Amino acid sequence: MGQRIRNNFNKRFGGRIRVVYAQKLSVEEKQLLNEKLCKAMIEVLSGILGREPTQREILGLDDISQCKLKKNQ
Repeated sequence: MGQRIRNNFNKRFGGRIRVVYAQKLSVEEKQLLNEKLCKAMIEVLSGILGREPTQREILGLDDISQCKLKKNQ
């Protein structure tokens, strides 16, 4: 991060967030992280929709803003 960006970041978040940059990862580590990220994204979509998302929704081909969302009870 450049100095100006770092200063703006610190002003906005006041040191409450620590930025850690990833080191070079092996192919296996990248694949594992991608799998974890995909599972987390599917879980978030499931929570929003109240059902399992379709493959088209996961890929971003279908607009989920038009879907009926799960009502809070």
